[in-house]
Formats: sequence, structure tokens, C-alpha cells
Amino acid sequence: MKKLVISALALAAAAAFAEKVAIKFELPPPHSSGTPKEIKSDNLEKDRGPGKLRPPIMVEPEYAKKLTTEDTKVTTSEEAVTGENEYVVDGDKTPDATCMLQLPSGVQWVQLDLGAEHEISAVCVWHDQGDERVYKDVIMQISNDPKFKEGVTTIFNNDHDDSAKLGTKGKDKEYRERNDGRPVSAMIDDKPTKGRYVRCYSNGSTSEPINNYIEIEVFGK
Repeated sequence: MKKLVISALALAAAAAFAEKVAIKFELPPPHSSGTPKEIKSDNLEKDRGPGKLRPPIMVEPEYAKKLTTEDTKVTTSEEAVTGENEYVVDGDKTPDATCMLQLPSGVQWVQLDLGAEHEISAVCVWHDQGDERVYKDVIMQISNDPKFKEGVTTIFNNDHDDSAKLGTKGKDKEYRERNDGRPVSAMIDDKPTKGRYVRCYSNGSTSEPINNYIEIEVFGK
């Protein structure tokens, strides 16, 4: 009887998984501006190697819609060094100056306003992937508060030493920038995170102190 119960549960889990679909992130071609540098970090994830993608984010079909468009309002913590805010939602992931939003050094953020509360299933951010640099203090948050003071849900945080001074040490790993960006599930206990605003932090990279953003995509319904 015990084996039958386990088999029934396994079949139910398999059926539920089969009903889900993989969120489709459109990836730019791989690009490198030079030989990847040796990166030393106590918090760096194991290298997957070029061309090896992360496991797909599986969601029910209604949560696989891309919510960001060219009209999504974008604000930043400080005025850009170069580029336009709209570059991060224009759909162009070419990693060069014509598509890149550059923010000053230090802890900076880019914030998307989805216009209304949505059920968010995933967020993906692309920084400059040249030389496979590693960005520091990458934090992704969702809230209905545009100032991110209340009702904040953190879906990713690799600030392991609280150098961003947000009051929480992150448990996620730093990663090498490649053409697949960093997709992050916003499903908590198999439920999407509700919010209108998505904020992405960074604090320079192993290659330079400024913060380069190519694109940010948000999915859900």
C-alpha cells in the first residue's frame, strides 16, 4: 500500500510538472571583449562553462507572459553616465554602448514600473557580458511601494557581506555574466509574487566600478 501511495504522489507531481511550460528568455549571441579574467571570490558559484544554460523556470502557462514592453517606465537611483533608461526595456540585448545604460559607481538600482500590480513569476537581468565579469551586490526585489520601504519581497540577493547596506546578507551566489543573463524565479511556495515595481541593484563589477545594464525582463500575468 505504501508503494502505491508513493507512486500515486509521484504520478501527480509528474502530471503537475507536465502542465507547466518553460519561460522563454530570448538570448543575445555570446559576446566577449577579451579573454575572461581569473575571478577570485569566496561567494562565486561553480562555473557552468560557456553555452551551458541554467535549468528552465517552469510555470503554469498563464504565468509565462512577458510583462515588460518598450513603454515600461524606468527610473534609476542616479542620473545615467551614458545611455537612456529606456534601453533596459527596448528588447535589444546587444552588449555595446548603443544599448547600454551606465550608472555611476557604488550601489545603484534600476526600477521598473509595470503600471499596476501583477503576479510576477520571474525576472531576468542582463549586465555587460564582456570578459565574463562578475557584478557585485546583485539584488532583485518586488514591491507595490515605489520607495521600497514596505511590502518588499527579495527574490535574489548575492550581497553575502551586506556591503550594499540594505540590512540583510544575501545567500545567493555571484555569477559570471554571459549571454543568458541571470534569470530568477519569483515563485515562492509555487505561487507568484505580487507587485507593481521591480528593482534591481548592483555595485560595480570585477572589471570596473560603474554599473552597466543591458536589459531587464519581467514575466507573469
